[in-house]
Parts: sequence; C-alpha cells; structure tokens
Amino acid sequence: MILGCLSMSLLLTILKSRVEVLFGLIWCVAFSIGFFNWDSSCEFSGIFYADVMSMTFCVLSFYISLLMILVSLTVTRFYFFKVVVLWINIILAIAFVVSSMLVFYLCFESVLVPTVFLILGWGYQPERVQAVSYMIIYTVLGSLPLIYGLVFIYSQGYSDGMGSISNNLDKCVFRFAWLYMLAFLIKLPVFPVHLWLPKAHVEAPVSGSMILAGLLLKLGGFGIVRLLNFLVLVMMSSPMSLILSVSLLGGFMTSLVCLRQTDLKCLIAYSSIGHMSFVLVGALINLNWSILGASVVMLGHGLCSSGLFVLANCMYCVSKSRLLCMNKGYLLIWPFSAILSFVLVINNAASPPSLNLFGEILIFVSVGSLSVVSLALLSFMSFMTACYSLFFYLSCQHGKTDKKSFNNESASFSMMLALISHVMPLNFLFLFIP
Repeated sequence: MILGCLSMSLLLTILKSRVEVLFGLIWCVAFSIGFFNWDSSCEFSGIFYADVMSMTFCVLSFYISLLMILVSLTVTRFYFFKVVVLWINIILAIAFVVSSMLVFYLCFESVLVPTVFLILGWGYQPERVQAVSYMIIYTVLGSLPLIYGLVFIYSQGYSDGMGSISNNLDKCVFRFAWLYMLAFLIKLPVFPVHLWLPKAHVEAPVSGSMILAGLLLKLGGFGIVRLLNFLVLVMMSSPMSLILSVSLLGGFMTSLVCLRQTDLKCLIAYSSIGHMSFVLVGALINLNWSILGASVVMLGHGLCSSGLFVLANCMYCVSKSRLLCMNKGYLLIWPFSAILSFVLVINNAASPPSLNLFGEILIFVSVGSLSVVSLALLSFMSFMTACYSLFFYLSCQHGKTDKKSFNNESASFSMMLALISHVMPLNFLFLFIP
C-alpha cells in the first residue's frame, strides 16, 4: 500500500494533466476506507510498525498532498513544487509507519526542510523569512530533550522499536518524562508554545497552510500517543494537572481570540490551537476511547482546517484581500461558496454528521471520568468553537458589499473540486469508524 502511494505521487510529479490528479484522489479515497476495519497492529522485520492510526494518517498525507497539487496547478515552477510535495510525502510516510523511534525523530525534524522550501519558494509576503525562523527555533529547540531521552534508552541497553519498547522497557527508565514531550507539544501546538503557527500560516501559500494544518500538526499528536506507550503518567500528578490546565485554559483563550480576528488565515490558524487542545486531553488520558477520539479529531481537523484554508484562498482570489471587512456578501455574488462554507463551518463546530462530533463525544466521555472541572472547560471550549465558526460564516457570507471592489475572476474548477473533496470525507467517513 505504501509503495503504491509513493508510486502514485511519483507519477503526479511527472505528469501535469488534471486527469491524473483526479484519478489519484479517487484512488486514495477508495483504498482509505478499508483501513477503518483494521483493529490490529503489526511489526514487519523490526523496520515497520503499523496500526489503524498510522495507516490512517499515512493515507491522509497522500490525500492532502494530492489536494495541494490540485489547488496549485497555476503556480510558478510547478514541476519543482510537485517535487517538494513528493519529498514531504516520502518523509511523512516513513514517519507514520517506521518502527524505530530514532528514525521517527529524524523524520519528525527533517520534514521542516521541504516545508521551509515551500514557504520561502511560493510564499508571497516578505515576512515569510521571519515566520520560518520562528518555526525552526521553536521546533528544533523543543525537540532537544526528546533526543536526549532516546539516547538515554540506548545507554540503558534497550531497543528503540515501538513494539519492543511497549513490552520490555522499564516504565521508570525516563526521568523528567514531561520534558521529553515538549517537542510534540510544540508541534501540535498547544498554548503557550503556539506563537509560530499563526505566523507560518499567514506567510505560507495556500498549499503550505494545507500541509501545516492537515499533516504537520498530526505529527505532534501521533508522537504523543507513541510516547505514552512507554511512559507512566500519574493522572492527578502535578505535571499532568499543570499541562492539562494550561492547555485547556489556553484553548479557551485562543477561542476567544478567534472572535477578535480580522484576518481570515489568522482566524483559522487560532482555531487549530483549540482543536489540538482536545487532542492533547484525549491523548494524555490514554484510554482506548480517548485515543480513538483524539485520532478522529485529528483526522477531522486535518480535512476541515485544510478545506477552510482553500476556502479562504478562494475568497482572496475574488476580493484580493484576507480581511473580514473586505470579504462580505458571498451569499449573493457566489452562492455555491456559501453552501460549501456552511458545511465546513458546521464540521469545524463539531455538528452532526461529522468526524469532529464523533471524536469529541469520545473525549467528553473519557474526560468525564477524570475531572468535572476539565469537563466544564472542554464544554466552554466547544461552545466557543461554535461561536467563532458562526462568526466566520456570517462575516463572510452575509452583509453588504461593493461589487466593484471584487475581481471578476471566480474560483477555478480545481478549487471547487478541492473543496468538495474536503467536504465529502468529513461527512461520511464516520460511518466506517469501528
């Protein structure tokens, strides 16, 4: 399966027809449905370790990458753009299915290199250099304790295979275990180590925002779930209480910040921080239901947030501005966008039927057994998510607008196909979740 996805990506780097891109989308969706019935894990020759979570994110990587190519058919240096996307695909595929924690760490860090090329090469604002600097400093410095912990495992004579670590590692081999999780907390990101994300989203092209929200943030949640295989967490200990409290309060505050945003991309970027707080809570509880809920929320967020960035780019192509005050009245001048915008917004607010609703229900059930205060904070955060989602929809689709200020160019067929390709899995994939 992995070799088939890699071969399809290689084919897309050579061919330039939209037919091949559309065929790749259909192929990837058709093969992804079967993974949701696979409830076992396997390790192959000590090299690959795969379960339903890793295979789902691997398919999501190729799916989002194909959509990136679909919305970027008119960019300059298109062939080199596809090479960068293929580079990111290969690194992410290795990261999600590799067995060695050390190799996972190398892929975890090396995916920054093609992402930097993507932002610097196809970004359209001069501040993109500063945004890249923020991203590199945060992620590299935060991952230094993790590499120390992996080296410490080697020094104790243990293997770094994910399957063998889970079964054979002494649970007390790690000291200051929460410090090793800092790399994944930054990659998610959660409050207060989130400042690099809005800057990177604002300066990145639409394809860069899609891969940041749809794929790179999932490496953080995936890494936390893998790390919890061999870390013992005392549920009510001081470190866990501190991290849970800060992440929940931070998610609530960033949801409030979304109501004050004037930039479309900033609003969508800050909304990601609130959703990732849900993921962190579900992962730290470390129950079967909470892990499944965190995985479903990550999958739903990857599709929904990526679709919202495509929608914001469509609005930018029409109005030539990302300001909310300059993007109004699309319900009258572009009715089809209002339909897609409403579907994406209700999915972002976890309304039925959606993947986010199913995942958040599982997390709510798991948190209810832990703490009533945490459950109340999650409830407030979910309410604020609905508030800023409706604020986004009403600000863009309703109101008066000056038609003379809008560009006559409407969104291309590729943009519309990409939006539909985001919407369809969001509302039907929950049927295949075990």
